[in-house]
Amino acid sequence: MKKIMYWLGTIISLVTLTVVLTYGILKATDDSVDGKHTYAEVPKKDDTNGAETKIVSERLYITNDSSEREVISAMHSMTHQKVKAAQKFGAIPMAKKNAEKIRDIINYNDFEKKAELLVIAGRWIDRDFSKIIDDHNYLREFQEDKDSKATGVIDAVEEEYFVLTKFGDEVTRA
Repeated sequence: MKKIMYWLGTIISLVTLTVVLTYGILKATDDSVDGKHTYAEVPKKDDTNGAETKIVSERLYITNDSSEREVISAMHSMTHQKVKAAQKFGAIPMAKKNAEKIRDIINYNDFEKKAELLVIAGRWIDRDFSKIIDDHNYLREFQEDKDSKATGVIDAVEEEYFVLTKFGDEVTRA
């Protein structure tokens, strides 16, 4: 009987010690929101490869009535998903349906640079981005800002980050 009482006392003591220690640890690390804590907001990093992209559109905003300059601007914005550049003004998803819409608009109109633009749009429809740096730099020549020359191609991880931060999950899944 003495052995049973000894072991029972030891077990009760250990359980009590465990409960007290657990309570003490939980109380010491309590992070409840009671007005005493302040939380700082971390600003969202809005750049890819050091280039901040301004004016983001999830949709292609041009129509058959758009000017050649507007079509070139949209195409230029689409290249930003694929290239490294010091500055990126505008971003439109480089989706196949957007490239097809651009091709259709170019075909509908008699633009001065129709042949060159059709070649670029055709490559994009075929998902051929081997000349994307040349495409970007050709298209940027017709923009106001001539200083944001493409310096390279971003890798798949950087592109996914760009798409997620600029267009969100819906566009990424499309």
